[in-house]
Amino acid sequence: MFKIINDINIIIKLLCIFVKNSVFMKTLVNNINEHLAMSKEDSKAFYDKLYDFLLQNEADVVDYQGLKLQSTPPLCPNCRSNNIVRNGKQKGMQNYLCKHCGRQFRITTGTFVYRLQKSQLMLEYIRCMVAGKSLRACAREVGISLPTSFTWRHKILAALKNFDKNVNFFGIVEIDELLMDYSEKGRQYSSVKEMKRAMRKKPKKVAVIVATDRSGNILFRNTESNRAKREDIEKFLKGRITEDAVLCTGTKYAFRHIRKSKVKHKEIVGAKRKKRGVYSTATVKAKSEEFTKWIYSKFRGVATKYLQNYIMWYVSIGKYLSEGIISNTGRMLNLASSDRLAWYEYFKVSKISYTV
Repeated sequence: MFKIINDINIIIKLLCIFVKNSVFMKTLVNNINEHLAMSKEDSKAFYDKLYDFLLQNEADVVDYQGLKLQSTPPLCPNCRSNNIVRNGKQKGMQNYLCKHCGRQFRITTGTFVYRLQKSQLMLEYIRCMVAGKSLRACAREVGISLPTSFTWRHKILAALKNFDKNVNFFGIVEIDELLMDYSEKGRQYSSVKEMKRAMRKKPKKVAVIVATDRSGNILFRNTESNRAKREDIEKFLKGRITEDAVLCTGTKYAFRHIRKSKVKHKEIVGAKRKKRGVYSTATVKAKSEEFTKWIYSKFRGVATKYLQNYIMWYVSIGKYLSEGIISNTGRMLNLASSDRLAWYEYFKVSKISYTV
């Protein structure tokens, strides 16, 4: 009898440990249809109060990710097919099975919370991040290690990459090339010889295409080469510029030779000139200087392979975020939760090898 009671107590303890360590998604809204039907203004108000909403409901970022994915179609992370069926639940999370390739995956697979440990701390981490705190300060305040702080930041930033699809240009559009220092910040060399070889052979600069219009829309694109080519510029502008827009460019060869089939109206202006009293590249140059100052003063430079992620952070600050830390926490969480492939993007970038 005592043996049976003892065995039961052991089973109960094991179940308690399992429940404590398991991640169960909470139902955050009673009527999902009403939530999905919110107007744009109501959605913004919801994001502004999202931080407090999650705290009041004792929910975390995984719970919100489950809610956010109700508005995006579940696609197979392996073959990108939508021919999938539900396949039960695991730890409260919906599982899916791809009928095309046979891949089984969870509802959170591929998102920035995929394989996330200590998910209850991520909301506070985002608050520290949007407040402008350093990696060390975020790690110290939230209670995580410095490597974890680095990983979490770049998973969030990886989710912002597709945000550039929301940036378009109208009216007078200015475009220019920004040359930034090539950086391998954080690289560890196996020997002094390897370091000297890398210093001798690595590129000095990397070209970034910068475009802005007079309405405040702005976007940067890392070309991953030491100069912008015409093909890079045309690809960058494809689908972003309206037919009646006028493109103002500098005198560099690649920009002067953008094909008319790609951009109908184009004005070439000198660095310190204003053509016909309205066309110039002064605004885009000012934005370039502002971005450069932000990168070097706030982060003391970033590794070139992560540059595009920081570019999208900067763009989202101007286009999407407000001045309030609490409201920005909710908005940043919503942005990060919008991409189903953020984890794969982070993993791909983190594995990029150095050029030398």
